[in-house]
Amino acid sequence: MQEPGNKSLEELLEKIKEYLHTRMELGKLTMIEKGVLLFANLVTDGLVVVFLILAFLFASLALGFYFSELLGNTFAGFFIMALFYFIVAFIIYLIKDRYLEKPIINGVIKKIFKKDGEE
Repeated sequence: MQEPGNKSLEELLEKIKEYLHTRMELGKLTMIEKGVLLFANLVTDGLVVVFLILAFLFASLALGFYFSELLGNTFAGFFIMALFYFIVAFIIYLIKDRYLEKPIINGVIKKIFKKDGEE
């Protein structure tokens, strides 16, 4: 016969094992959910970026041809566009640390660690 104290101790140990197992499963499922959400966000954001790049490319070509018509020289029209993009790239290079990298990093961290129920 078992003593009443041993039985309650065994039940307690069994409940602790169940609790730990449940917590581990919850942790795994939470990590899987966060990984899947991050992947889905990357795919959808990637598609948006691809279409924005295509729109930007065609708008750039249209502007290049427009400047070519205005100046009567195809080379000059596209050179103006290239010069514009060089200036934009240089400005972005100068401000990237302060205004681009930190907000991007913070946004990704917020997206990964957002609480349940937040949209």
